[in-house]
Amino acid sequence: MFRRLTWVIDETPHRAALNMAIDEALLMGGGDCPLFRAYQWLRHPVSIGYFSSWERTNALYPDREIVRRWTGGGVVEHGADFTYSLLLPSDAGPPPNRDLYRGMHAAIARTLTATGCAGAVVVTGSEAPPGTDPVAACFAKSVENDVEVDGVKVAGAAIRRLRTGVILQGSIQQISVESGFAAQLAHTLSLAVEKRMLSTVTTSLAERIANVKYGTESWTRRY
Repeated sequence: MFRRLTWVIDETPHRAALNMAIDEALLMGGGDCPLFRAYQWLRHPVSIGYFSSWERTNALYPDREIVRRWTGGGVVEHGADFTYSLLLPSDAGPPPNRDLYRGMHAAIARTLTATGCAGAVVVTGSEAPPGTDPVAACFAKSVENDVEVDGVKVAGAAIRRLRTGVILQGSIQQISVESGFAAQLAHTLSLAVEKRMLSTVTTSLAERIANVKYGTESWTRRY
């Protein structure tokens, strides 16, 4: 999918606001190479799309931390999932959203299949089961180019285009992936993968972003 890819190694679980801020800080770093990061959560939060209702989500998840993403999409439960981001700085020449979404999920489907779990990219979306709350329906139904295993949605993502580039944030749920899945996925995305540790400079910048943006009520409860 990409001629080159930088895999940012981040093995430390972070609080929800910091995870969102790290993606933004990485994109602000610029460059001409796509960045891939798989990450973990310090607790079991719920992330909501940029325009999602905080009040309705809080009614469904009153005991869980809620963080608002900069990307769109719906409500996603975190903690037991495989969460990742794909960051394409402007100089990396990001493809159109639909092509990026389809390409990323095609890579996930191939990686799942290679590990013995037959994944398939969805051609036509599905409906949520009757009685499913629409706020919590993100993984209850598939849309075009999501990934399913045995008819169940296991991978979805959301995209945001910014002046600095494109953020794609995705989650794999309802199945277990192997410990080396991140490495396998990175090498499916590109034959030329450079590994790099998450730097203290990026983390420090992300801490500042989290404190003034993702960790504030004015951001989290804006809709």
